[in-house]
Amino acid sequence: MKYYKITFFYKGQQAETIIKALNKAEAIIDAKKLKKGLLVKVEEVPMPLEERLKVFTDIIQTRILRKKLNYPSYIGSIRQLAVLIKAGISLKDALEDIGNNTKDPLVKELFLEAAEAIDSGKSLTDAFAEYEEYVGGISLAMVRLGEKTGDLVMALESLADIYENMYENRRKMVKALRYPIITLVAIAVAFVFLILLVVPKFKAIFEQLHAQLPLPTRILLAIEKLLNEYGFYVLAGLIVTIVLVAFFYKTSIGFKRKADALLLKTYLINRIIEYATLHRFLLTLSSLLKSGIPLLDALKISEGIISNEIIKDKIKQIIKGINQGRSFTEMLKEVDLVNFVALRMISAGEESGELDVMLQNAAKYYEDRFQDIIDNMQASIEPIMLTIIGGLVLLIALGIFLPMWDLANAARNLG
Repeated sequence: MKYYKITFFYKGQQAETIIKALNKAEAIIDAKKLKKGLLVKVEEVPMPLEERLKVFTDIIQTRILRKKLNYPSYIGSIRQLAVLIKAGISLKDALEDIGNNTKDPLVKELFLEAAEAIDSGKSLTDAFAEYEEYVGGISLAMVRLGEKTGDLVMALESLADIYENMYENRRKMVKALRYPIITLVAIAVAFVFLILLVVPKFKAIFEQLHAQLPLPTRILLAIEKLLNEYGFYVLAGLIVTIVLVAFFYKTSIGFKRKADALLLKTYLINRIIEYATLHRFLLTLSSLLKSGIPLLDALKISEGIISNEIIKDKIKQIIKGINQGRSFTEMLKEVDLVNFVALRMISAGEESGELDVMLQNAAKYYEDRFQDIIDNMQASIEPIMLTIIGGLVLLIALGIFLPMWDLANAARNLG
């Protein structure tokens, strides 16, 4: 979501207000609904201070106090909502029934707040916007789509499918990363244990040498001093750094763009982000086109589910190009969003009039590539893991035994 400053002119006076919207077009629509006078100007502005403080509080809650969305509970509740609406139950009653019967506190809060919002004349999109930090931009975009097209059931079912796919992929990724993470944590704990308990025993011996210690030994002694004297500050600094990075990632578009660009250049992470994002984007776009949404409108809605700013910029360029009369395939090729296999599929679909079908096939292609990465993740990580473990073991071995070797040589010479 972005923030826009709306300038009105009413009864000879100029007034301003700030609203939150997916894009400028949506901001103009929302501004007209306010009916505060003649709309003069709409311009994008940085996140207001009060919103920054709210984001900071939310980060503390989600990152430190562990207030997180229970995905299975949320997916189940979304599916139940679609079923109840399809059965003819009013949106407000359906939201209340689900909210009162779910066990997850965050999902309960979301649905009951949404029911109150509907009762007070607000839209479901407005209610979900208040919980975007937890449910993500995908939920907001799909709910907005459902209300815009009048087919909320289709939008909710698609949303549940998207989240189910995301949850399953996340579960597989966690399973694939479990062994490497446990191994690295064990090595890190062992390394700290050796630094704090073993190195000090050799420290007195090293000091008696009265000679220039080798570099690995000096590094070990420096780490030992840092952990012994400033260990608490190191831990606190690490926590603060994580919170600040998360805060600026949420509130600063410049920082987020640089971080997203870095992630797309990072080994293994770049392919995971690219394949997962393109699968979700192409699948959503296909569903929208099947529902009769024009390509331009479908692209604008699908843009809202993309979290990576670099990929989102490419989609904006595609939208701009189509507005200028260029073809979808031509713009995909120009911005280099998809590879040649997916491009051929989409090109064939655009020429045959079956773009939605070929987009679905392209989405399946990226899903298969993503699954292949997940299935082989352990093998991909092993070289990095072995390098880290080998480096730590080598540092400890050289740091301790090199001076001892020098000491033994000196004693042998004296003898």
